[in-house]
Order: sequence, then structure tokens, then C-alpha cells
Amino acid sequence: MRKRETIAVACIALIAACLPLFTVNCIGGHDLIYHLLRIESLKCGMENGLPFLRVNMLYFNGQGYASSLFYPDLFLYIPAFLRFAGLGINASYHIFTAFCMIAGFLSAYYCMNTVTKNKSAALIFAVMFTLFKYHIYDVYERSAVGEFTALIFVPFVIAGLYDLCFDEFKKPHLLVIGMSGVILTHTITAVMCTLLCLVVFITRIKSIFREKKIIGNLLLCVLFVIFITEFYVFPMVEMLFTTDFSLVSASFDPNYEKLLLKDVFSFSDPSMGFVIFLPLLLRIFIKREKEDRILLFADICMIFGLAACLCTTGFFPWKRLSAILYQVQFPWRLFVMAAPLIAFSGAVCITEIVKKGVIKEKSAVFAVLSVMIFSALWSFENVDTEYYSYSDDYFDYAPFTAEVIGGEWLPASVEDRDLLLETADAAFDDSGNTLPISRDKNRLTVTGIGRDASFVDVPFVFYKGYAAVDDQGKALTVDGKGRNGQARVYTKDSSSVTVYYKGTLIQHISTAVTLVFFVAALIVFLVGKKKKA
Repeated sequence: MRKRETIAVACIALIAACLPLFTVNCIGGHDLIYHLLRIESLKCGMENGLPFLRVNMLYFNGQGYASSLFYPDLFLYIPAFLRFAGLGINASYHIFTAFCMIAGFLSAYYCMNTVTKNKSAALIFAVMFTLFKYHIYDVYERSAVGEFTALIFVPFVIAGLYDLCFDEFKKPHLLVIGMSGVILTHTITAVMCTLLCLVVFITRIKSIFREKKIIGNLLLCVLFVIFITEFYVFPMVEMLFTTDFSLVSASFDPNYEKLLLKDVFSFSDPSMGFVIFLPLLLRIFIKREKEDRILLFADICMIFGLAACLCTTGFFPWKRLSAILYQVQFPWRLFVMAAPLIAFSGAVCITEIVKKGVIKEKSAVFAVLSVMIFSALWSFENVDTEYYSYSDDYFDYAPFTAEVIGGEWLPASVEDRDLLLETADAAFDDSGNTLPISRDKNRLTVTGIGRDASFVDVPFVFYKGYAAVDDQGKALTVDGKGRNGQARVYTKDSSSVTVYYKGTLIQHISTAVTLVFFVAALIVFLVGKKKKA
């Protein structure tokens, strides 16, 4: 296809994917409020000159919540910056969502073109990837920001696995970008991608170990991913091992949420819909030559994709494993992996039919575009969400700052979430006396402390990394033994104390190592480029 036609198809597909965004109001998916709160908390950090706080100050009327420690904010800085620049909540979120749609399309196109060197195959895959049913459901019904931002990087994981297994791992950057991206956007998707990589690696282990160069590049790939993501991963792991959280297996029952097999192919939500499976029927008419590595990899993708679909149903023992896999929450999350794998395989099958002359290239592309747009429009009709206009001061209303869904990352010592809102404006000493407080950025100062007070409970939800000083600048001990999970400061005859989130040694070291790695990698890249010139 000519360049103009490719651009036209891309524009039509993206306009179709973004149709619900052409409104002044904000589409209200299931998790939208929480993600808007995340965006607003990042904006709040920017306004206070602290854009990278691990414990966000806006939550629970100023008591704080470690959202950024457990939910990666890689792309959320885009709408946060738009908010910081003065754009409204509705427009910022819709621009961000459109950006994710465009980025996903470009990602799919680039990765498929890298594997097949076929622009039509790349375009078909990009259209299918952007408009597949579960993607529409994820964006507009669930507002599952973590999942649909992680989807941008799944094609890189797929292309990286092809490069590893069938192309001597000449382009390890594909897997580095893919795995780093999913880790820094959505932890559950990152786990699923890691499992996919492990399974594919095991199935191709003999061919991989034949080449020392492949092993060397694979080790470098793993190290690169670690260095790029450690500023997020290491602090999260540290907090998990040092704090008990409100994660309760009984809160989520994957067995209850599993699907019937027919639901996988239906147009009800959540599902894959039957449309994305149609190209796989063409595989019956395609004979694979022994040396055809792309079609072999497409078959592998099809097998893993279909297996992932089956695992969303009762064919997988969710009842027995719910106690272990409860953090998955919903078995149909596996569609995040299944759909790109099946779309990849389907795009290869369609391209093979085109090569055989059964259908012309343009006809194939426009047929896929038409069917996928029909599927998307049908999905829009089934989206059961309403639009709402969020004012710029929406989160000035304290109860809205407690919209953290299950509150999984509240310390287990927090017994009453509503009480956090009620006790956000005062501190208490060991005698139960109420003490005045003042807040400045992420600092909180308590005054009027009696000389006989041995400790003060301050209105900060305690996470490891809080520090305190008295009016003389002397460091004080802080722990999480305060009432309802609050930080407790041991005053030692201090009349006033200032408490703030300082962070932990691991947080500071991991961030420094990532920054040094990026600077070193940039220098090596520029020097190498200069030598080639």
C-alpha cells in the first residue's frame, strides 16, 4: 500500500477508536475516579515542587496514600502536566486516553513491521490491536488505566520474543522496551508478560543455548530491564516486606469472576468477541514451509493466545488456586495478553492469504478495517457508562480524596477509612489532647505539645520513610503505632515537631542507580553514534 493510503487507514482506525472522547464531558468508567485522583495528586506534587513523591499528599484529606509506590505513574505525568498547565480534568484525561490509543497503534505497527518487514501486515495488526473488543471495554467501560497503558508495550514483548527465538536476538532493545514498559505501567500485566517470556524461553531453550551471543544479549537485556525499572520495583518490594497491608484474599474471588466458554466469544462484556478469531480460520488453508519462521511464531502466538482465553474460564482451576491468585482479581484480565497474541497471529494469516493471491492487499486491509470498526461501534453501544463533567476543584471536597477502590495499599493498622477523613486536621498526644497542626507541601507541623507528652499521633498514614524533627532540629523517632494507622512521633520534651516523608535508603539508592544508568547509556549511545559518523 502507498504511504497516503496507510496514513488514511491509520487515521480512520484511530478516529473510530477515539469517538467517545469527542465530548466536553468525561466518560465515567468503573475505576475513573481513582485514576483522576492519581492524576490530581501528581499535579498537586508538581505545584508544590515535589513531582516524584512516593507517598502522595492529596489522599484522605492530606493523610496520604502510597499510590505511587505501588501503581507506576509513567504515563500519568502527561495528564498531570496538562492539569498543572491549567487544562481541565475532562480534557486532560481525554487527551491522555487519545495519546494511549495512538501510541498503541504506532507500537503495534512498528513491532509487526520489524518482525515481518511487511507494511500491510503491520497495518492489519495495528488496526486489529487498536480496535479489538476487550481494548474498547478496558478504556471506556473500566477506565483501567494501568492495563490500557501497559498494552502499548505488549507488542514490543511479542516482537522481542520473536527476535529471541527466531532471529538470533539481534534486536534485544525490543524486549527491553517491552518488559520495562509493562513493569512501569501495570504490575499484573508485567507478571503475565514475564510468565509468557519464561514459557516461550523454555519451549525454545535448545535453540537459544546454541548461540553464546544470544545468551550474552539475554543477560544484558535482563540487566537493562532491572536498571531501568529498579527505581520503582525495589522500593515497592521493600515496602511489601516491611509493612502489613490491607490485602485480604477474601476481598477478591477469581473463581466467581471466571467466564463460561461461550462468553469469551460473545459481545457481552467482558469478552474477546468472535471477530478477532475470524482470521485464524484462514490458517486451515495455509501450508507452512519448514523454514517459515514467521508463520511458526504466529502459530505459537495463536496457541498461547487461545490457551490464555481458556484460562479465563472454568477450564482453569480458579476455585483451588483462588487463595494464591486472588490478586489477579478477574480471570478475564488475561485478555490483555490473549488479544495481542491472537491479533498478531491473525494478521500473519491474512498476509499469507494475500501472498497466495486469494485476495488483494488493499482489499484485505480495508476488509479488516471495516470489520474492526463495526466491532468497535458495536462495543460502544454496549458500554454502560455515563458522562460527567468534573470541575477543577472536584477533589477539594475531602470525601472524594478517599476514592481508592479497595484501598489495598493502606497499612493493615488502618481500621477505619472514614475516620482518616475525620482526623486529618488535628494531632493527638498520649493523653488524648487535641493539638493544632499546619501543613506546608508534604510537611506537617504540630505545636503546643506539653512537656509531659511522650508521643504525638500525627495525621499521616504511616509508611516506612517518614521522618520528624523538633523545634531545635533534633531528629525524632517515628513509627506506625499511632491510632488508626497514623504516624506516631516520640517527642522527647519537644514543644513542636515537624513530620515529613523523607523516603528510605533503598528508594534513594535505586533512584540514583537508575539515573546514573540512563546518563551512562546516553553517553555510550552518543559516543557510538559519533564514531559511526
